[in-house]
Amino acid sequence: MKKPLVGIVAKPCMETDMWHYMEIVDEIRKVLITNHALVIGILPTDRKIGFKLDENLDNCQLSLQEMEDLEELLSHLDGIVLEGGLVSNQYEEEIAKICIKKDIPILGICSGFNNLIRAMGGSVHIDDNIFHNQFGSKIAHDIEIEKNSTLFQIMKEKKLKVNSIHTCIAKKEEIKAYKVVATCPLDDTVEAIELEGKKFVMGIKWHPELMETMNPIFHEFVKRCSKDEI
Repeated sequence: MKKPLVGIVAKPCMETDMWHYMEIVDEIRKVLITNHALVIGILPTDRKIGFKLDENLDNCQLSLQEMEDLEELLSHLDGIVLEGGLVSNQYEEEIAKICIKKDIPILGICSGFNNLIRAMGGSVHIDDNIFHNQFGSKIAHDIEIEKNSTLFQIMKEKKLKVNSIHTCIAKKEEIKAYKVVATCPLDDTVEAIELEGKKFVMGIKWHPELMETMNPIFHEFVKRCSKDEI
């Protein structure tokens, strides 16, 4: 089977007096390669990138030419990962929209989860009680998974223990178009979403790339990205 070409979307991470930097999480790169994907970094087509905290997403729209360039870039890929981080930009939301429209498999992690939600008209909000922002914690809480879901088919478990490293959360009423497939039983926040009728569209709030037990998610994602997959 020919290896699928999967892009990890780079995020702004740092700026100095002279340079700006883009970031790709290496743990995601490694787990995709382990599951037999060819992996490349995807850079935005915007000529100017706004650096914003995730809860203050830059609302500056891409130009028509930038959007056309972005669609051309994504047309060469078999799958996309929207990674986590403290910042988001409009291009990440637009990438999610294009992938959904073109049926390109996409996996959104943490802020990638947020951008998938925004792409379909939903919203997220800041978590005031910091319960979910346990940086460095391997396990933070349980999640409950819907049996009638791709996530359950992958993990074959009704309950899982996950890490939790984020500041923004979503409630069910903030989600549009997606099927909510996992929640945190302690406060009923949404932990995973899926879009039915597509090859693979899944948003995950925790960080599976940091947990070996979550490898089946990446294995299935890469499998769905393959052109040989039926």
